[in-house]
Amino acid sequence: MKNKLLFFGIVLAMLMSWSCNKDDDPEFIASKLEHIEFTSKALQNNAAGNATLRDMTVYLPEGYDPVSSVRYPVLYLLHGLPFSDSAYISSSLWDEWSDPNGLFQTYPDFPLGGFRAWMDELIRQGEVEPMIIAMPDAKSLPYGFCMYTNSALNGNFEDFIADDVVGFMDANYRTIANRDGRAVIGHSQGGYGAIKLGMKRSDKFGTVAAHSAPLFLGAFQANFPAIIAENPDGLTGPDPTKFLTSSIYAFSAAWSPNLNNPPFMVDLPFEYPSGQIIESVWMRWLEHDPATMLQTYLTEFRSLNGIYFDAGLNDVFQFHLLADAFHQILDANGVNHTYENYEGDHFDQAFARLAESLKFCSNTMDN
Repeated sequence: MKNKLLFFGIVLAMLMSWSCNKDDDPEFIASKLEHIEFTSKALQNNAAGNATLRDMTVYLPEGYDPVSSVRYPVLYLLHGLPFSDSAYISSSLWDEWSDPNGLFQTYPDFPLGGFRAWMDELIRQGEVEPMIIAMPDAKSLPYGFCMYTNSALNGNFEDFIADDVVGFMDANYRTIANRDGRAVIGHSQGGYGAIKLGMKRSDKFGTVAAHSAPLFLGAFQANFPAIIAENPDGLTGPDPTKFLTSSIYAFSAAWSPNLNNPPFMVDLPFEYPSGQIIESVWMRWLEHDPATMLQTYLTEFRSLNGIYFDAGLNDVFQFHLLADAFHQILDANGVNHTYENYEGDHFDQAFARLAESLKFCSNTMDN
């Protein structure tokens, strides 16, 4: 009888241990999403009046202990639309952008459990190693897009990411504080920023990845007639009902600002209504074109541990064609990289594609 009782006791203990949720374990540290504020030095005294107090959302993986000796790689996730550090966190932010009859007809594929649970599962399944993810707010007055570029109008958004955000993370979290422990990923505007930072700030980032990004600015000239057509009564500035028109002012604020040209403080790259290219302005734009920048930063870009980018074959802006061109330029210059196309539009596969780039970055970062 005692042996039977002992046997049943052991079985019961095993069953209880299997059914016990690890959240009940006092030693278990759950993952977190922290919403913080910090002050940017790079954005001080900008002409547009962009705030220097910036928001950031930080994902901390299960087991992260601020007083332990364990350090983690950091992935910097740069948003495009909507202009918020919560772009990957809150689906409601997309309500004003997604319209079945509008330019963006679908929402991103937000996971049902939310970003934190989604990341937890990727790590539990061994798809990615435990990592910290920093999602900074880079919205910019007056036009929304900052293009992660240093601008006399918007402020120094490139330095904001590479110096302020990275410096804050290294000072306040248990990070692997070198380029091999850092990756930068972005979508759309953010993807452009990731590639640009990979070229110009390869001292800070070892791996870069981009989704649905404008990587060959020469193709933008094809949009200029459409912008003129949107404005038959003259170009009078950004208009929330005219996405292409508003975008041209935003890109100009980043790449051809002119504080002596009120009221919009930018130089547009074409004349109205003829559409003729203004070469002096266009040359300023090309200084920020990834395809052109490669000639200056080829050695730095080649030095990266990994380069990944992709684009949907149904992208409303046809950015897959721009990505194709950039892919061919990288091949011609002997730059090792991974490029993929997929069935999808500009936004609808955002999380599915992010999972792919997270895996890529996890394999190339120090862990």
